[in-house]
Amino acid sequence: MTIGIFGTWDHQFNATEQALTDKIKNNPCYPFTIVKDEAYLFLVQDHHKYTGFLVFSMCLSLWLVCSGAFRRRLVIDHKKKEYRYYIHTHLRHRGPLHQIYIRMIAQKSGQVLLMYKLMLNGYKIEERELSGFSEKYELLECQGRRIATKLNLNYFDYQDTSKRHLVIHRPKIILSANNDRNNPPV
Repeated sequence: MTIGIFGTWDHQFNATEQALTDKIKNNPCYPFTIVKDEAYLFLVQDHHKYTGFLVFSMCLSLWLVCSGAFRRRLVIDHKKKEYRYYIHTHLRHRGPLHQIYIRMIAQKSGQVLLMYKLMLNGYKIEERELSGFSEKYELLECQGRRIATKLNLNYFDYQDTSKRHLVIHRPKIILSANNDRNNPPV
């Protein structure tokens, strides 16, 4: 038998009928309590049902406060042509600008309608929403291209092959020694 605050949670671990049988066995007048030949129903005991929720809420709040201390920061350095991704003060990744981009994402709403949103994404960084879902493709495309141009980043349309991509930065091609001998420059 569980005692104290955990006694109220007993019904969650046993079958309903068994929990009720145990409560009647412990108190023949359940849900009442006999005090000096009078039966009392203490309704204030119901607050124990919410204690678990309170403890869970406090733990969740503490976790959110602690995890908020580890802010994410993305620094775009156009002089060095690289980006740096920090969690709190620790550098997690440094890479060239062609590895981060703004992309439009499409998702079907129901059977027919496409909904669009803009995302900032890249290699070894967390995906970030720049907008919510919208039906207005042209407006979001214009805004996405504008943001990409202002930040000097690549922009990609929701389709993999599209004439609407805006590619500013391309990866550098490094040829190995074997490829140089087999394919001399023209």
